[in-house]
Amino acid sequence: MAEEKDKSGEPAKGPDIIEQKFGFFVVKRIDKKTKKMQVHVRTRGEGIPLPEAIIILEGWIKKVKEKLQKPYTDNLKFGRGKI
Repeated sequence: MAEEKDKSGEPAKGPDIIEQKFGFFVVKRIDKKTKKMQVHVRTRGEGIPLPEAIIILEGWIKKVKEKLQKPYTDNLKFGRGKI
């Protein structure tokens, strides 16, 4: 049976559905004059414990990294020779 979707295409919520969330937010600030950068990372969990969220994020990062590396690694060759 197909999963019901709401108007936005997200899975429909109902009385038998429990939705848990974990937010990962990155803010990067760059001072135009000094060119100094600050990075702030914030998280907010609503039902998903931090250890579980870390495993999920780590898996997502691995998949995204593999996709980004693909153009560089698809034709990568090893060996000796002239440059």
